[in-house]
Amino acid sequence: MARALPLFYAIQEIADALEERQSAPLAKAELTASQFNLLYLVIEEGPMRLGEVARYRRCVKSNASNLTRAMEKEGLVTLNADPSDRRARVVEATKEGVRRYRVACRAFARIERSLRTALGAKVTDELERLCLVGAAAVDELG
Repeated sequence: MARALPLFYAIQEIADALEERQSAPLAKAELTASQFNLLYLVIEEGPMRLGEVARYRRCVKSNASNLTRAMEKEGLVTLNADPSDRRARVVEATKEGVRRYRVACRAFARIERSLRTALGAKVTDELERLCLVGAAAVDELG
């Protein structure tokens, strides 16, 4: 008899393992995973509208707005009117947001280097590619 849901189990296993490893770096950076992910977007991709944040975070705009407003109160991001459409709001990281993001990134880079050593560069690069392809495929399921 075939195992039930082996792909889902495998994906959940790596997600759980990574979540366990990210706890200490996030705590040191004084960030939650959601805060780190939002900072990743607006630092690595550039300032973006709340609607874009919601799309990237795979959530409704109100959830993105709530997270962003809480982060704004904590001094991690700013919300400003979009110069091209004053009704839209643009999210941008503050200096404090960038500082905390960089603290987490340094720790995550050590974890990634360890993975590259354990798996090899070629397998690690292919794993990264497949994870992004898989995420896009799941998004297309609707």
